[in-house]
Amino acid sequence: MARTNAVNYTGVNQFPRADAATDLFKKEDVQVLALAVDNHDHSSGKGLPLPAGAIPNGTITSAMIADGTIVAADIQDGAITSAKILDGTIATADHADASVTNAKLGTDTARLNLLTNGGFEIWQRGNGPFTAHTAYTADRWFILLGSGGSALSVSRDAANIPSGGRYAAALTHTLGGSAALYMQNAEVGKAAFSRTYSFSIMVLAAAANAIRPWIANGASGKVYGAYHTGNNTFQTLTASSAISGGFPGPNLDMGVELAASGTFYVSNAMLVMGSVAADYAPLHPADDLARCLRYYEGHFGTGYPTILGVATAASQNIGYGVGFAAQKAVVPTITKVGTWVATNCGQPSAGSASGSGYQLYVASSGAGQVQSQPNSPSNGVTAESNP
Repeated sequence: MARTNAVNYTGVNQFPRADAATDLFKKEDVQVLALAVDNHDHSSGKGLPLPAGAIPNGTITSAMIADGTIVAADIQDGAITSAKILDGTIATADHADASVTNAKLGTDTARLNLLTNGGFEIWQRGNGPFTAHTAYTADRWFILLGSGGSALSVSRDAANIPSGGRYAAALTHTLGGSAALYMQNAEVGKAAFSRTYSFSIMVLAAAANAIRPWIANGASGKVYGAYHTGNNTFQTLTASSAISGGFPGPNLDMGVELAASGTFYVSNAMLVMGSVAADYAPLHPADDLARCLRYYEGHFGTGYPTILGVATAASQNIGYGVGFAAQKAVVPTITKVGTWVATNCGQPSAGSASGSGYQLYVASSGAGQVQSQPNSPSNGVTAESNP
């Protein structure tokens, strides 16, 4: 007679069962079964635990789980994915203070632009073309030519512009021995040390691998972003870098590198602190102009500024002080532009420049009325203040 224990019950009191139809039934079988069942309590919350495999998939619903009974220790690390979180269910109060870092921001999160004239809207020096090495073009943007016959011509362009803009800079480049740069030297101060900055700029190019953004990172040189793909549309190109503590400061360089010949268009540039670039956000026009005037100011126009006075003898200096519309970044270089009308005097001179103004004067040729003024809208005085 063969007998075996029940395979689906592992309590203290096992009960054997016949494994063949010919086995005899014994009264002891009922007694053992009674003891086994007596030790198995099936009331709510009692009884031996069920193994996971004994519960069919999908049989436990949220209605069967009491609120608050699942704690953090019950959830496997990494088990909850974004697909399991309903949009809008995580509110501000669910975030710990200061827990959202810059790396988690979207590009459409508005941030302060540290560039001047990032939209290429202000061209105080004229509309171009500008071609000289180190020449300023649109306010604060300048040319650095490459070696070996490199050439770059920059002009204001109103036709090839990104949506919402007025102007772009048109860059017509001839590659020489090395790439040319079109760039800005942004005045960010000592705060540049040991920080991460991101530069973005909208670029239109018809050739691939011809133009790319870069940002300086101190002693290590430049960090480059990806090239424009050459699909003849505006693309936002970005470059980010942690600025080393040894950065010479207080300025930070960034711009585009022109690695092939062709004509390219750039506009809507941003420089922000952090590892995530930001979409272009224009300044108020008054604020944009005020930034530009910190570095360059022109006093132009027929009859302005005018020197008028009376001398009692020759070689007397007659003039006055001229104040700037905006305080300059450093003591500016003052240049008289063009040949002015001069009566009983020589051509004007500028001197005693400071961050707030300069002196404009003439030397009399003899006794009598002395007068001098520009006689063309393009003549006047310029103040260059490029730190």
